[in-house]
Amino acid sequence: MDEIREEFISGFCRTSNETRTVACEYEYRPDGSVVMTEFGCDYEKCVNSVACLILEQARAIEKN
Repeated sequence: MDEIREEFISGFCRTSNETRTVACEYEYRPDGSVVMTEFGCDYEKCVNSVACLILEQARAIEKN
């Protein structure tokens, strides 16, 4: 059975020019893989999504 965990990631947001905390939800699967299922920011529409440090931190959890 998959386990769902919520993580909070803080960092600087270039678009809003401030520090933000983003809630992320990860699915921990029995095979050891981790998949981010929710990211509490609308990065798909963000002009700075390519260089987003918060998203980069969130994706790094998937790789561990």
